Parts: sequence; C-alpha cells; structure tokens
Amino acid sequence: MEIKLSESFLAYKNYKYLKISAVVLLVTLVAYLAHDPGRAPNGGTWFGYTLGTISAVLVLFLGWFGIKKRQFMSGTDLLKGWLSAHVYLGVLVIFLSLFHSGFQLGLNLHSLLWTLLLLTVLSGMYGVFCYVRYPSILTGSRQGLTRAEILLELSELDLQARDAAMGLGDEINASILRAADETQVGGSLAKMLNLDPADCPTKLALEFLDAADVSGTEQEVALRKLRGVLIRKSELLRRLRTYVRAATLVRLWLYFHIPLSIGTLVALAAHVFAVFFYW
Repeated sequence: MEIKLSESFLAYKNYKYLKISAVVLLVTLVAYLAHDPGRAPNGGTWFGYTLGTISAVLVLFLGWFGIKKRQFMSGTDLLKGWLSAHVYLGVLVIFLSLFHSGFQLGLNLHSLLWTLLLLTVLSGMYGVFCYVRYPSILTGSRQGLTRAEILLELSELDLQARDAAMGLGDEINASILRAADETQVGGSLAKMLNLDPADCPTKLALEFLDAADVSGTEQEVALRKLRGVLIRKSELLRRLRTYVRAATLVRLWLYFHIPLSIGTLVALAAHVFAVFFYW
C-alpha cells in the first residue's frame, strides 16, 4: 500500500465521510430527544427498529469492506474512499446502536452484539494507526531499497568484512565469521518485534572490535575499515528489522480485528433472528 494512501484516506475529499457521519449523528440525536415512545426508549419502538435496521446495514457494509478492498489496486482513489467510509461509519454505528437500544445494556444478546461491535471498532482504530504510521515505516526503513537489495548488500558486506579481517587475528576473524553465519532477522515473535537484539552476532562483533587491540598502522587501518563495514551492516539490519517489526504488528492487528468482525456479524445474525422470531 502506498504511503500516499495512508496520508490521505482520513481526509478523503475534504473529510467527506466524517461530515456525513457527523450530520447523521446530529440528526439522530435531535430525533432521539424529540421522540416520545410513551415509555423508556428501547429497540422495540418504531424509532428503535429504524435505527436498528440502519445500524445492521452499516455493520454489513463495514464487513463487506474486508472483501471489497481486495478487488481494488492499492493507492487508488476508490480504495481510499472505501477506507475513509469504513473508518468514520464504523465509529458512527457505535452511537447509532446505542440510540437504537435507548442506552439499555444488560446481560442479553443485544449487549453482546454491542460489546463485540465496540471491540471491533476499537481494534479498527488501532488499524487506522497502523495504516497511518506503519506504511511510512515500511517505506522509510528501507530508504528506497527492496528487501532483496538489502539482503544482497548484507551478503556483500559480509564478504568485505572477511577480507578486511584477514591478518587481524583468530579471535577477530572468528567473531566476523559468527556475524556472517549466525546473524538473523525475524524468527520468533519476540525477535520479530525486537529492533536491537542484545545477542545479535553482528552487534557483538562490533563491540568486540571496539575493545580489540592491534599493532601497527596497517592493522589499525584494517580495523577501522572493518568497523565501518560492520556499522553499515548494523544500519541495514536495523532497517530490515524495522520493516519486519512493522509488518508483524500489522499482522497481529489483523489476528484480532478479523475474528472480532466475524463474531460481530454472527451476533448480528443471531440478534436479528431473535427479534423476528419473538416479534
């Protein structure tokens, strides 16, 4: 997904869907205050059924977005419009469902549905943060380089490090060899989220060089060159780890948001069935 999308979908067409949502919410509030059902407001009045129907349609629309977005090319204006509507209408449906029930929540199916809906929207808000924050990280962390290009440069730096370490002693050569063979990006969840692992062989090799003693001008020049190579390698590793961390956080969000969305749709179906069955 392009960074342009992440920067503009909230402000799509001058905040079109924010304005629509605000107007609908204001009209609903006025209608709710003016409505006199002759009893405590609840979902069983004509007003409650109307808002319940609107809320159900919005929930289905929001669920459909997860399918629909895969039909668009990323970065298109149409995708930005759908995403903008998804965000603002998702917040709107929380309030509409409260007006629908007359703010009556308890141990019932409606409250379960509302709770799942609220959790889905809250997780969606984190998703908005992901869309806004992490695409820029995914792009900026690589600074124009693809992952394949970064991996290729890392391999070249390992070769340069081995050449520079020739003649600097067995201990230095052993640390450089470990840095080349044992340095990893990713793996376990903890490693995918860690930008600066303390046990990184490249980091340990660089620390070992800082404390190493050499003799002679030639070895000092070789040591400085070797440090420069490892510093460059460390920078590339951090970029790659930043990319992996961002991608992992986005993936973790989806592991919560999608099941909650499915649960909301199931609870909605059960709620609608119960209403019509006992009507």
